[in-house]
Amino acid sequence: MHYFESKLRDEIRFSTLLFPPVVFARSAACLIAQTYISSNPASGLFLMSPPISNASLPKELLPTDLAEFDFEPKFPVGIMGTPKEMEALRVHHRLGDDPNVDKMDVVNLDGSEALNEIERWLDDVGI
Repeated sequence: MHYFESKLRDEIRFSTLLFPPVVFARSAACLIAQTYISSNPASGLFLMSPPISNASLPKELLPTDLAEFDFEPKFPVGIMGTPKEMEALRVHHRLGDDPNVDKMDVVNLDGSEALNEIERWLDDVGI
């Protein structure tokens, strides 16, 4: 995971951003985003369909154990998923029951409903 974090950090550093980024990730890539967030600056974090836990991923995707994340978000955080995913995230994901994390249920993560929710969230948090 440190390799992927390093690659993401390099991409962000070589971009023309003048401020810490809002990091968006989907599915298993949420692990890379959370690894990055754990030790790098960010203006926000948005996770789409994150795994309910690091241990829940198949060994083909994550062959070695990865401790659950324990970073303290001091920036806006949003989580989006289908109603079924959000139900599981609210119970099993550490950010799923955090009252400071915005949670969004959408029927289709690839449709305009999801895009509208993301735009609304960005407006709400002032980004």
